[in-house]
Amino acid sequence: MEGERGVGDLGALARGTITMSSKALKKWIAYAAVLIVISAAIVIRTVSHTNSAVIPVGPAETHETLVSVAPLTIVDGYDALRRFSGRIEPRQSVDIAFDEAGKLDALLAEEGTTVPAGVPLARLDIELLEIRRDRLEGLLVSAREEERLLQSSFKREQDLARQNLTRQSSVDTLRISLTQSQGRIADLKGQIAVLEARIRRATLKAPFSGSVSQHFADTGSSVEAGQPILRLIETGPLDVRIGVDGALADKLSIGGTRELRIGTMPARARITAILPNLDPATLTRTVLFEVQDAPGIVAGGVATLELSQQVPARGASVAVNALRDGSRGLWEIMVAVPQDGGHRIAVEAVEILHVDDEEAFIRGTFASDALVVVEGHHRLVPGQSVVFKR
Repeated sequence: MEGERGVGDLGALARGTITMSSKALKKWIAYAAVLIVISAAIVIRTVSHTNSAVIPVGPAETHETLVSVAPLTIVDGYDALRRFSGRIEPRQSVDIAFDEAGKLDALLAEEGTTVPAGVPLARLDIELLEIRRDRLEGLLVSAREEERLLQSSFKREQDLARQNLTRQSSVDTLRISLTQSQGRIADLKGQIAVLEARIRRATLKAPFSGSVSQHFADTGSSVEAGQPILRLIETGPLDVRIGVDGALADKLSIGGTRELRIGTMPARARITAILPNLDPATLTRTVLFEVQDAPGIVAGGVATLELSQQVPARGASVAVNALRDGSRGLWEIMVAVPQDGGHRIAVEAVEILHVDDEEAFIRGTFASDALVVVEGHHRLVPGQSVVFKR
């Protein structure tokens, strides 16, 4: 209340309508001074904010960005690395079986065992065959004794017939009996030979040196004729069968050597055959390679042949890092073009014809010997001034 009254009195004083003492005058002067100080502080704060919001901007400085560039050389073709794969195969692989049915008596070679040619691998039970053979051998002994007696009787009758002491019919009868006896002997010999062959064939032997890779039957089981008992894979050099593009197969020669990739390991292989016909499924020609057996190279693996093929096309090679995504699924490169004594960035649309791990072969709207930005294009925009790294 006192403040409001003071302000009113101050107005009245200004109009000259109030007479004041010296003490009251000093009081009103103090109020006026406070008001002046507050007003001045408000003005200074307003000017300060105004000055901080509006900053004079002088002429902009231009900064040229350092870039790495490489010239594009337009050529009429590129080398494409073609890869062809095939299976590693043993020279021979066979599922061995018996010719006759029977009971499997023994497996004589464990899985994984390496055996030389001619070593027994499995055997059938031959007890019944041996009994039949022994019986036939006994009959053969009797037949031979009978044949010996008939031979003696026949000779004796022949002597008597020459002396006219016996009839010729007796001689003829003995001759027939002797012939029949000799036929029985031959038959028994043949049966015995068949049984001996069956006994021999009841033992499977390795037809070549190799490794037993798998058993298909167990000891004591009954097996049928032709039923696989075990698988034998030949040891030694391995074959690789690879289908190769016909045009590239014509450049290969029998007896030549090539490097194959087996897993991560290189291996030298010799070409042993090039089949003349095209595979109807893959439209490739089969090339046979011989590779020496070595640790890490096993039958059933995959080998890869790499061949270079010249492809006719007009374009240029650039580093893969120089490519960037463009609009509408296209690819682009950034090039540095001359302007006002310097260089600025421009964008060229390109088409990728071939790409490998490090380089791409492209064609597009760029000029020959254009300077392509090889790295850092994400920092650049079209029209930006650049200088080259030395």
